[in-house]
Amino acid sequence: MDQTTIMDQVSTGGQKERIRKLRRRLQTSETFVMPEVWDVASSRVMADAGFEFVGMSATALGWSLGYAKTDRIPVDDMLTMAARIAKGFEIPLNVDLEGASGRSLEELQYAVGAAVSTGCVGVTLSDGGRNGAHGIVSVDEMAECVRAMKAATAEAKMPAVITISTEAFLLGPKVHSPFETTVERSEAYFAAGADCVLVPGVQHIQILEKLATVVDGPLAISVSHSPAPDLKAFAEIGISCITLGSGLFRSLLGNMRYKTEELIAFGQFNQFDKAVTEVQLEELIANFRGPD
Repeated sequence: MDQTTIMDQVSTGGQKERIRKLRRRLQTSETFVMPEVWDVASSRVMADAGFEFVGMSATALGWSLGYAKTDRIPVDDMLTMAARIAKGFEIPLNVDLEGASGRSLEELQYAVGAAVSTGCVGVTLSDGGRNGAHGIVSVDEMAECVRAMKAATAEAKMPAVITISTEAFLLGPKVHSPFETTVERSEAYFAAGADCVLVPGVQHIQILEKLATVVDGPLAISVSHSPAPDLKAFAEIGISCITLGSGLFRSLLGNMRYKTEELIAFGQFNQFDKAVTEVQLEELIANFRGPD
């Protein structure tokens, strides 16, 4: 057996172990936070901060590349960044594939297979797409998408974690209440083979407590705006995972704007007081960079 084959097997084994790690955490009662990043540097900073899992935000990536909310990010742009983040990265990485609306099953299967081939351990697909920007997909059509994604992971021989985001609370369905729609869709997605259901757009603890009681499966939420309950409160009601959506990206830009406005107003160069040093950033990139 040549050296390349040995390295491929080691890499594959490591990826499968990272997949098992994410799936185990979703199935336990221990709530965890998954920050969502948009490039290599932000992923390395989050890993260095101590997070066990990292996600890639399609919304933050889209804004960083100059796409409007209603634009669909080309899947190859998304996968190129996912590949750069995943290279040499031992932290389990989940990639957001945006929404299912207007996409064929073949396109979704390609995206899932390609994401897995880059080293990602999980994929998220939304029935709305970037906070409902692309319109909500019917529950039956979405269930077909889940089955197609599951088939793609089986074909790749890499059982990546499949998370489906249901955006009923963001889109406000006209027939049923957002709560009823979320429950209906969660049940359908789990039955089709999803490993986790993500419910963005709601941070109200009483609503989430009721939802966690009714939905039979790992439930994730997105906390990307303040104020919000603390981590302990979400853990006590049984939320499995808390993502941060585009919140980190927007917070960074907000802080950047505040600091530079302060410079304009007062002429003082104190905007760098908490900056990561160049040496620290070089070390973070080098420590997580795989072989060329």
